[in-house]
Amino acid sequence: MLQAVMTIPMTGHDTSAEDRRMAAACAAGDAKIFEELYRRFGDRMKSIAWNHLGNAADAEDAVQETFLKIHRAAATYSGEASFSTWAYRILVNTCYDVLRKRKRRIEETSMEDDEGMTIERPTSSVDDAKRMTLRKLLDELPEQRRTVFSLFEIEGLSHAEIGQILGISEGNSKWILFSTKKELQEKWNRTRSS
Repeated sequence: MLQAVMTIPMTGHDTSAEDRRMAAACAAGDAKIFEELYRRFGDRMKSIAWNHLGNAADAEDAVQETFLKIHRAAATYSGEASFSTWAYRILVNTCYDVLRKRKRRIEETSMEDDEGMTIERPTSSVDDAKRMTLRKLLDELPEQRRTVFSLFEIEGLSHAEIGQILGISEGNSKWILFSTKKELQEKWNRTRSS
């Protein structure tokens, strides 16, 4: 069911000394550190953004915006979480912003649409239809539930890492994932039977 979703494996853990070095270099505006950050985190960030936004162009824009935010906020990095966790949290919040803006645009467009017509692309195969259905079901989830699901099931993060990124407890992450899977399974079964 999740074959349509992109994933990038994790690449090691940051050390606190390395985290402080990266944050200090970012705060100082060191151009080389941004190249290093992009090499280390760029692919994973694109994957996370794509899984949240479902669109490669929006995902790339969100990653670029995240790197700008990292540059602006580097002096505020406290070291409570690893640098990568801090950066992924900025990315997830940026994705939330993109989704909110997208939702506002859709609402504004639908209010302007006098005829209420929608045009759907025909699917070329059963697999495409399944992928589209899954993407639609994921898009319907509230932001936090979609994020926990994507970070755990697609990105392979632990509940502890998800908790740090989202500012929730490990137990809360587990509960959100459990209830989200249950909800997705129920909705999937309903779409399959109709």
